[in-house]
Amino acid sequence: MQGTGTENEQAQKQQTDRLEVILEFLLVPVLFVGALLAIPYSVVLRWVRQHREHRFRLRMKSRGRMIPWAEFLLAMHTDGGTCIEEKFSPKGPVRFWWTPENLQRESPHEIIDWFTMRKGRRYEPFVHWCRERYTGAEKGSAVLVETWGVPKKQIYALWSECRSNAAKARWVEVAPPEILPRRPGQ
Repeated sequence: MQGTGTENEQAQKQQTDRLEVILEFLLVPVLFVGALLAIPYSVVLRWVRQHREHRFRLRMKSRGRMIPWAEFLLAMHTDGGTCIEEKFSPKGPVRFWWTPENLQRESPHEIIDWFTMRKGRRYEPFVHWCRERYTGAEKGSAVLVETWGVPKKQIYALWSECRSNAAKARWVEVAPPEILPRRPGQ
């Protein structure tokens, strides 16, 4: 009798294995269709983001709030001030703003690194203060730096230079309010 129970268990296991193989084969087309849909979606999403950034840059330029990279470098080296790196995600978009003010001295709030800032609500007052005073499209006073065509190597060389305590210029990373975690009920 023990042999019959074991044979039944083996038969059930074989049946289950066959069913799993059939389901796996049925999932392949579903995954293929998902991949086919994901690729155009990501292309369209990238295009929409680039178009939105282009429109934003045109708006800043029309308001006289845009500075070419060469002028920005000269201002940072001669006058100092602060470069505000407004990062929407690690992959972008990234906006660079310049203000002649020393943001670290002016800020009534603690300034921390971007990764910590974007995850918690504790630093939200700094993010909103920075948007209102400097990076806001309507009321901000900082000018947008035109970085199109500027090699990342040059940008990071300036970033590295600004980290020195002896440098006239400062560099601050800020998370835009749009990427902060939402409060419950929002």
